[in-house]
Order: sequence, then C-alpha cells, then structure tokens
Amino acid sequence: MRRQLGELKSTEISRETATATLVQLLEVYTPPGEERRLERTWFRICGDLGYRKIWRDEVGNYFASVGEGEKTTMLISHVDTVPGELRVKVSGGKVYGRGAVDAKGPLSAMLLAGSMVSDRLRNSRLVVAGLVDEEGMGAGAKKLVEEKVKADSIVIGEPTGTFGIAISYRGSISVKISASARGGHASAPYIAESAIEKVLNLWRMVSQEYGGRRYEEVTSALTTLHAGDWISRIPDSAEGSINIRFPHPYTSKEILSKLEKFAEASGCVIKIVDVTEPVVTNVNNKAARALQRAMLKLNYRPRLVKKTGTSDMNTLVAATADIAACGPGDSTLAHTDAEAVEINDILTAAKIYSEYVTEMDSSQ
Repeated sequence: MRRQLGELKSTEISRETATATLVQLLEVYTPPGEERRLERTWFRICGDLGYRKIWRDEVGNYFASVGEGEKTTMLISHVDTVPGELRVKVSGGKVYGRGAVDAKGPLSAMLLAGSMVSDRLRNSRLVVAGLVDEEGMGAGAKKLVEEKVKADSIVIGEPTGTFGIAISYRGSISVKISASARGGHASAPYIAESAIEKVLNLWRMVSQEYGGRRYEEVTSALTTLHAGDWISRIPDSAEGSINIRFPHPYTSKEILSKLEKFAEASGCVIKIVDVTEPVVTNVNNKAARALQRAMLKLNYRPRLVKKTGTSDMNTLVAATADIAACGPGDSTLAHTDAEAVEINDILTAAKIYSEYVTEMDSSQ
C-alpha cells in the first residue's frame, strides 16, 4: 500500500494514500514508554509525503515541517496509545487498530494535510508533531512548554467527530491508594480487620462526593483494585487507583484537600500520581476562528464542543492561547477494543486541516 509522494503537488490526497498512512502508524504498537518503536516508520511516512525536515527530540517527540515563513502554525497530536494491542485491519471503509481514534487517526490526517499545503505556504512554517506520553504523564507536551516552543497557533488532534472544535477540557487527578490492616480468618470477620474494606470505604466517600454525570460536574472512577491472595483469608493489605475529572472553575487544590480528609477518615494513604488543571479557551481565539472558517469554506458545519477528558491542550495552552482541538473519530470508541475510524473522515479532516493552515498562512 506504500506510495512515494515526494513528487506529488496536488492539493488532494488519495484514499489509498490516506489508508496506507494510517495503517503504517497503527501497525507499530506504541504504549507510553515504547514510542521509540515508531521512529523508522515516522521518517519513512514523512519522507514519502514530501516533508523536507523530519526530526525527533530528546524526550522522543516526533516532528515534520514544511514552509519557511516567520510565523509558525503547529498541528499536534500524540503517537502513544493506551496499552492493549489490537489487530490492524481495513474493512467496510474503516481502519481498525489501537490508536485509530486516539489519536493516530487525527495524526495521520495532520500529516496528510501538511503534504497538501507544502507548496502553498508563503508566509509561515507548518510543524506537525506527534508527542509522546499523552496517555501517561504528558512528558511530551511538558517538554515543549519547558522549551518555550514558539507557535502562533496550535490545533490539537483529538477525536471530536471531525467537525467538533473543542475549546475546553476538564482537568484530571490520578491517585494511588493503599491500606494496611490486621487481616484475619474469613470465618470470623467480626474480629478481623480488612484492608480492602478500608479502600472501599474511601472509594465510597469519593464516589458520593464526586459522582457527577455531566461535563459540568466532577466525576470519579475506581480504575484498579488489588487485594487478597486466598478465598478464606481477609486481606491485610490493599491498593487501588482513582481518577477524578473536574471542569473549570473547580481546582485540584480543593479536591485534593477533600481526598486527604477522606483518606484519613478511612485509614488509607493516598499518593498523587498526576494532576492536570482544566483548560478553557476563548471561543474567538485565532485557532478556533480559523477552524470554523476552514469548515465553512468547505461547506461543513462546525460546532463548538467541551470535552469530558483531558488532552495535551491542557498543557500546551501555556505555549499559546490561540489553541483548539479538532479531529476525526468517535471519542466513545477510544480506549476500547472496537477502536476504528472511517477513512472518509480522515480525508475530510485532512482537507479541514489544510484549509486551516492556508487560512493561518494568509492571515496578518
């Protein structure tokens, strides 16, 4: 399915090329910490698509650029996926595989868009980036902020149903919880002490306090639980993980304060794994407006959305306030074994991204 694209000057991308690009990305399994596996494939894909500059930074982020103007437009997605390898296949107009939705599908559309606009840029440089560790601690995005990356605007490639433009994401708190107890024999639970019950008591407090069901509410999830080694023995140790998502104007400080109180009341210890604050951008920022204009020009109807999860946008807003997220794919399929994306959506997203980049290139 591979095709040499270095000599192509068309503003259109073929269905074959779109499919081959995504399949090549998906065939390399890249959970957090193993993104280096993609290096050879990244350089090959970008070379075939006509990118003149291709590189990788010290934390493992991947980059490719076209154009040499003073302004810099960035299209950013991530190359890591949640653990759990899936068989890659093409069937019924869809591409299946781990990362098809989150977020190698959006990333492939961004790479295609760069190929489409490479000969049309007059005033700006386009950088397409595939960051590492988005599904982990966000090391890739944090590295760009630390290095004070210069970008006039950024679009984050995340699944928004192709025509959704995300202007806000909720924040995230991940904690590990542990408990110790005397344990005991299951035949006499009334004189024993259970570590797992301590953990579950803490979870009960958290879920009652943060049992939201909408974007505007704080939600919580018990994501791991480990305890016990025998059916007739009450466990003397237990551990688990809790993830909490919260919108603006909630802050991590107030939520963590409550978690500490719940832990003390239940006899547990909590350890903070990661904290990401929520992000809300101005609906009139340059990235959001240019995406809307790009879609309207292509006769698509844009819609503004708020995302219940988090993304690298939460971190990269520190680099520029002119930022929004947009990409192909059904977000309800992300992190599931049914992960798949429509090839037509990849092609549509590539057109939107390319029109967006052209819009930014011609703007003052």
